[in-house]
Amino acid sequence: MKTTEGHATKLREIADYAFAYGSDSIGLENFKQRPNEWPEELKKKFIIKCHDGFKIAQKLLVEELMHYQQLHKENKVLTIEYRAKHDKEQFKNCIHKEKTIVQRMHCFSHIADGIAWQLLHAEIHVARRFHIGQNSAKQLQHSNIEHAIRKADEINKDPMAFALISDLTSFIQIGDLLIRRNKHVGIMELKEGKVNEQIKEFFDALKDDPVAATETFKGKFNKNTLDQMDRMLRQELRAINALEVINHDKGIDPRTGKDIAINTPTKPIKSYHEDLFQLYMELKTKDFAYTAVEDCVHIGMYKGESRMMGTFAVPQLIKVHTDNYVFIDWLSITKNLSAPLFAKPFDRGFIIEVMTGSVKVFIGINMDRLIEVFNDNGLVTRWLTKKETARAKQEYSEHHLVIVNHRGIALTYPGSQQAVMSGGILSKILYDSNLPSSLAAGIASAALNSFENKLNK
Repeated sequence: MKTTEGHATKLREIADYAFAYGSDSIGLENFKQRPNEWPEELKKKFIIKCHDGFKIAQKLLVEELMHYQQLHKENKVLTIEYRAKHDKEQFKNCIHKEKTIVQRMHCFSHIADGIAWQLLHAEIHVARRFHIGQNSAKQLQHSNIEHAIRKADEINKDPMAFALISDLTSFIQIGDLLIRRNKHVGIMELKEGKVNEQIKEFFDALKDDPVAATETFKGKFNKNTLDQMDRMLRQELRAINALEVINHDKGIDPRTGKDIAINTPTKPIKSYHEDLFQLYMELKTKDFAYTAVEDCVHIGMYKGESRMMGTFAVPQLIKVHTDNYVFIDWLSITKNLSAPLFAKPFDRGFIIEVMTGSVKVFIGINMDRLIEVFNDNGLVTRWLTKKETARAKQEYSEHHLVIVNHRGIALTYPGSQQAVMSGGILSKILYDSNLPSSLAAGIASAALNSFENKLNK
């Protein structure tokens, strides 16, 4: 397995192809103008060069992820072997190695997420339509990866198109390929094998003549084939639903199967990127830097021998004010559906340091203060009682609720009934760097706008 330095070098190489190849190819001087003001020829050249970078990065990502998945498989075998032999030292080494391997795989998938983020024009509500809540880890060796590579390579011969292999990402769970061609996003399901071909023939025949198709294929399908047909239909339906919501901001949520409408905030959501950047600049001359955004979001950046200080320093600083808080290691962003690290206001060198653990960033939220900020900005918010929280757990999926010290948080949107705060709101603050006051105002404005539209219909 590569050293930390070797791993960082490989991450940097792939990230440069994924996020800088296009801009480097056309020259930074062109960015003195806004891209929408460029002549059409320059726009086209930029898109082609970005796609070229994506294609090279994708090939490298396939190699690295397959390599580490094989290492993970081999390490699992050794872990079982050393546990059976009661070799505590080697067992402990295997456990440590597993954590390293898994985190490195998350880092490579995070780069793929960054490519997807660009294909989806940095729209997080669009990205969420591709995630249906499956927890199973993607194993390239066990998937139709060779078929996916062949099909992606075929599509990628078009310089104005790019097909991203979904299994490289952490969040795309609909379709085998995510395709951007010109201004359009598409999803492609890939099916191989005799049974799948037979099912496809049946579906095609069904479109032309349902009666004749039924007669032709009568008795040809056993239970396994029918089960596979059901899976294929559900996959197709999820893809159709996802594209409907993406293109029209309303439709059927592919994850829940319920009607959904994307409420666009009437006010732009501000970020605290400037605060992050100031900490980053401080870290150039110090081993640690700290700030509290709106007395609510506590952020510590650490490097060198001070790297792990934030694990206790940031929580202690929050505990001065409250015991009701949440706390994360920012590296967990590589496992979260959010704007990737590469969308932050840092150079790629610093981002690689965060991804490899050379720099640690810790973020905590004072939840009492967050409730105050939300109320001050038009979003009525309060703590639920423990009894109310127990009822909320029965009504909603507990996994998605924000529960701190056995209590949930209620939100009352303008013109609608009370809801319970979900992890998605905290994710917007912790990982998407949304300013709490601006987020609250944006949510309230979107809800009010939706309510007024319903009244006017």
